[in-house]
Amino acid sequence: MMTIDAYDSGLLHSNMYVIRDNGHAVVIDPCSDTEPGRNVTVDWILLTHEHYDHISGVNAWKTGTGARVLCSKSCADRLGDPNKTLTRLFPIFCEMQTWFELDSVPQTDLAYTCEADRTFEQETVFQWQGHEIRLTETPGHSPGSILILLDNRYLFSGDTIFEDRPVALRFPGGSARQWEEWGKPAVSRLPDGLQVYPGHFRPFILHGQQKGKEE
Repeated sequence: MMTIDAYDSGLLHSNMYVIRDNGHAVVIDPCSDTEPGRNVTVDWILLTHEHYDHISGVNAWKTGTGARVLCSKSCADRLGDPNKTLTRLFPIFCEMQTWFELDSVPQTDLAYTCEADRTFEQETVFQWQGHEIRLTETPGHSPGSILILLDNRYLFSGDTIFEDRPVALRFPGGSARQWEEWGKPAVSRLPDGLQVYPGHFRPFILHGQQKGKEE
């Protein structure tokens, strides 16, 4: 039976998700804690986008499990540059953000980089343990942002869709134009009723009012 579990990364409470079935696993937006990968074969590491709080565990998981990293080409093109992944800006952003109350700024490797093994443009679909996984580019929040749809029922939305917050387009690399041309139309085509697992905060059920909100 397939299970989906969420883990707090410790970096602005971003969510790492581990999908398990038949002794295999897919990890989405990995943090440095690889304990959830014990006793399973990790086949894929999927990245919803390139920001540091969503990629900080890529190297640990690749080294510990041998899993391959799959993301959009735009995301992959930025993984080797700590400026484009906002890694170097992350401590400053932690101090300025108003989403969460932090006791202290997390310790980070300001030179952190990683790399992808497989990329795609626009959309790709693959089968995993009898499940269909569809990845669709939705640039706006970042150039490399995507949505991950599992079995047309479960949506891993990264920082593109939240329950009661708009998508943030003002980060370095964010683009209102890309959002209007590519990201927003893709989001608007999603069916209502999907179980959404966002990049931050708790899961929720998608409905029309949450599609296309922006700031």
